[in-house]
Amino acid sequence: MNLVVDNSVEPEFERSVFFFTRDMRIHDNTALLEACKRSQRVIPCFVLNSTFVENENIPERRKQFLIECLTDLADEFTRMSATLHIFSGDYVKALNDIDSKQKIDAVFINQDYTLFAKRRQNSISEFCKKASIRFQQYTDHFLYHPDLIKTKKGNPYTVFSQFFRAAIQIPVSKPVQNKHVNFECTLFNQEVSKKFLKTKLEQVSTTFGGRKYGLQILKRIADFAGYDRERNYPSLSGTTMLSAHSRFGTVSSREVYHAISDYLGMHHALMGQIHWREFFGHILYHFPHVISGPFNTKYSKIKWSCNRKHLEAWKNGNTGFPIIDAGMRQLDKTGFMHNRIRMIAASFLVKDLHIDWKIGERHFAKNLIDYDPAVNNGNWQWVASTGCDAQPWFRIFNPWRQQKKFDADCSYIIKWIPELAGLKAKQIHNLYKMRPTGIDYPPPIVDHSIESSITKKLFRQYRTKLQV
Repeated sequence: MNLVVDNSVEPEFERSVFFFTRDMRIHDNTALLEACKRSQRVIPCFVLNSTFVENENIPERRKQFLIECLTDLADEFTRMSATLHIFSGDYVKALNDIDSKQKIDAVFINQDYTLFAKRRQNSISEFCKKASIRFQQYTDHFLYHPDLIKTKKGNPYTVFSQFFRAAIQIPVSKPVQNKHVNFECTLFNQEVSKKFLKTKLEQVSTTFGGRKYGLQILKRIADFAGYDRERNYPSLSGTTMLSAHSRFGTVSSREVYHAISDYLGMHHALMGQIHWREFFGHILYHFPHVISGPFNTKYSKIKWSCNRKHLEAWKNGNTGFPIIDAGMRQLDKTGFMHNRIRMIAASFLVKDLHIDWKIGERHFAKNLIDYDPAVNNGNWQWVASTGCDAQPWFRIFNPWRQQKKFDADCSYIIKWIPELAGLKAKQIHNLYKMRPTGIDYPPPIVDHSIESSITKKLFRQYRTKLQV
């Protein structure tokens, strides 16, 4: 059951600004709840980068998802006779615009830990200091503050199983419903809001943004009782599709946690999955260098390949490895890729093509709707064997075995590679041995057995050099 905020506390601020970032919801939003409780009036705002719509480095589907999130959020404020104010430019410009029309006493925001977020928070902090405005930051994206979960020696956990055992012992607060209605009705710069929320992009996604869709998934979370059995099979609807909603915060981490706990139990596999997200977020918080290089810095000077033809074949889904190509084409067409296939595709780039994992990480970042810097980085480093608690360097996914095990009838492969529709599953699983005539599909660009041996040799030699 949702808790209701105590309204008996006397507000200390006359008027405050709250900035939405990746917390696209009114309910169970820590900083917004605090702003409402501690202020007579709250101005809800979102700042949009002035080049957002034209930015080619942001996939169209992620843009559309954000537009849908903001539209849903704006509609909810409208139902409350309030307004979500969308500004174009930067946060300081938005604050100057607001403060010139309505004197503000405080700025509230949920703290984030990416490099971009730190710059944003620093710029707001500097403005507030100069203007004698209080700047209030809160922990909201995480289930637990990163400084709360430490080893007995006071160090951050770098092994997931140990982190999970410690984290699961800590109670997670129940979601809090926002019953406040003290939102400022004064209108600021509505031209940006009207123009942006009406933006329609060409590439339409089948994953819809907005809290109402995130809540729909949570309401049927019990349907995923068989998640642990089905999650690795890309042709099944065995995954929740919550990742984009978690990334944009249409539902809170606490809402997800308690939905799983209440309907599936604390020992369900989904509880482990949301703690992997938490774990990678904590790693980025404690070890910010991972965003630009390996967690395990001893691997920072490995000489990776620069084969452009292989890289383009991987990006375009033309490697001749069906399970890889199906995943890469799914990513290109939908902005999503099944998690098992993400691991196989990432492993192939690094350990079959010997291409720097950071290049693959950037490609995923550019195309995934659910792109989360900490999670994307953590997963890539896990596969590349450069991260914390990573897959050992000598364990390498065999794409042929993986597709035979997890897409035995090739229904997933054929969905994304219609060129293979005329072949039997057995033929598709053995394309590296025998190639039927008349198919418009490339042969394998490398031999997995040879390339995996090269990777093992590369890591072995590099480790030997470090020991000398």
